[in-house]
Amino acid sequence: MKKIYVFHFSVLIYILFMHFTQTTFSFMGLNVFLAWLPILFAQLFLKLRSKWQWLFAPLWLLFFPNVPYLMTDLFHFASLDIYRRGGHFLNNSSGWWSYLLLLLPALLMVFIGMAQVFKLFSAVKWKWRLPQKIGGLAILAILSSIAVYIGRFDRVHSIELLVHPWRVLELLVGNWSAGKVQFVLMFSILQLGIWGLIYFLQQDAGEE
Repeated sequence: MKKIYVFHFSVLIYILFMHFTQTTFSFMGLNVFLAWLPILFAQLFLKLRSKWQWLFAPLWLLFFPNVPYLMTDLFHFASLDIYRRGGHFLNNSSGWWSYLLLLLPALLMVFIGMAQVFKLFSAVKWKWRLPQKIGGLAILAILSSIAVYIGRFDRVHSIELLVHPWRVLELLVGNWSAGKVQFVLMFSILQLGIWGLIYFLQQDAGEE
């Protein structure tokens, strides 16, 4: 239980730190906050033992794409002054600190947020067989990949689902192109790969 409090406290400190002290990468405070919400909703769903827990299931699904969305923020590495063409790295301390502030929360939030999916599958207590689990993960990966696409390329924010739901629904269902199909396929494979890694680590830990 103490680990949970430490995690949430650390996330809040990071959000405040990025918002009030950073300029170039201050947006990471908001992005981490949005990725933290589904983790929080999932924990509330897992902890509550009443019908109220189901209130947090749609909220988790609504905000879950913000977790894999953090992986797209890693492209901001290109703006860091730590690399030169030809394989030369620069010992620029401010650049490497920015590298840490971008990479660490993305790794932690993505793995924690995506690992929770297995706990949610177990909590629902459906008779999930392996093919059904893989199918459920594939559907979730596709839906979240579509959401990541419209968030990154159409610049649609999660809150717009509440403010402009029909516009977001239109972008989710329609507005398809070859580039969008390829991105959704690629990003879905990426998420499935991460879930495969998490599953392997869990199985390996259980055998020890």
